[in-house]
Amino acid sequence: LLPQDYGVFVEDFKRQSDRPIWIAKPIGKAQGRGIFLFTELKDVKLWKKAAENRGNPKQDDEEDVENYVVQRYITNPYLVGGKKFDLRIYVLVTSYMPLTVWLYRSGFARFSGFRYTGAKNQLKDTHLHLTNVAVQKTAPGYDREAGCKWLIDCLKRYMVSVHGQDVIN
Repeated sequence: LLPQDYGVFVEDFKRQSDRPIWIAKPIGKAQGRGIFLFTELKDVKLWKKAAENRGNPKQDDEEDVENYVVQRYITNPYLVGGKKFDLRIYVLVTSYMPLTVWLYRSGFARFSGFRYTGAKNQLKDTHLHLTNVAVQKTAPGYDREAGCKWLIDCLKRYMVSVHGQDVIN
């Protein structure tokens, strides 16, 4: 969680010899707002300043820095038709002791409208990386009728046809 854990993040960042891609997601926002990908520490310099100033009396002209969750980006995701997707699965937790979780079986997969290549020069192209409708509908050539959503059952049928029933179960 940045900026609070900036020092821990920097240590992990420097341990990575393969220069990975990182994804930063703001807490409390939706529809892909504020999400970005990065490969350099300079891209998160606002959090460094916020971490250094933590505990100091706040200056009137100092801007609040939003909290973000940062994680290593999956650069070789499972693709369907060359496109990235994410799963929207809904659960209801009715108790923590004992843990009781109800799974809504009618989740879905949300797809990007563009083929994913993993090229680092496309980090700023949110249409490739984010599957949110709010992001996808702003893409050039977006076709609302074509749709970018499959029910979980459709995704499973596709995966069974490609990999076989034994692998998917």
